[in-house]
Amino acid sequence: MEKDFTAAGSELLRQFSLKAIEADPNSQFGYIGLAHSYRIDAQFGWHQEEHDQQELLKLGAEYADKAILLAPDDFATHYVRARIHTDAGESEQALAQFDQAIALNPSNSDALVASAGTLLNVGRTDEAINRIKQAMGIDPFYPDWFNWQMGWALYEKNDCGAALAAMRKMSRIPNGAQRMLAGIQACLGNVQEAKEALAVFLKDSPGESIRKERREWEKVYNPRGLERWLKHMRIAGLPE
Repeated sequence: MEKDFTAAGSELLRQFSLKAIEADPNSQFGYIGLAHSYRIDAQFGWHQEEHDQQELLKLGAEYADKAILLAPDDFATHYVRARIHTDAGESEQALAQFDQAIALNPSNSDALVASAGTLLNVGRTDEAINRIKQAMGIDPFYPDWFNWQMGWALYEKNDCGAALAAMRKMSRIPNGAQRMLAGIQACLGNVQEAKEALAVFLKDSPGESIRKERREWEKVYNPRGLERWLKHMRIAGLPE
């Protein structure tokens, strides 16, 4: 689910998930996939012609709750619900669901790394970095998005050189991660590189703006971190 961070990849996930539900409506897997697809669209501003961010998160929550009802002992149902809580700015509920997911599957590295994102939102940066390192230790062949998450964590630590090095460990930086790359390059004063990265991100998210990011993220992100991020987005050329 985390491998193709593009609008097309999200739509493909949704179509496959619908087919899974059609084949077996009493299985949790299709509902988990749908929940992730709507969550991803809400996070990156994709496919918002019919639903705005709040509506997408509501749809994602409904499908995640359905998955939990069908399979309360499957860590993946709590994992997706935690991620939706995070994107809705419900950090306490998110961390509680992550704790449940990790308790059900302590060796799952994805849950550890995703929970780090919630910790970053509330300013608990060192804890987040430790969780990412723990996850990398569990899975030596960890996926690229762990480096993306570490890049974000190091950006929050204001170690933007190390953040850029983490991002460059990815085998390919997908469109969804180009916004993070733009913020890191702006932090380093690499204005042209920041503008180029943001331009790639905006291909899938042409309606993104400073005003939109402030409105959507102020309920999620700690205020000091948000102002720093918006400053770097302005450097990268994000329109007001």
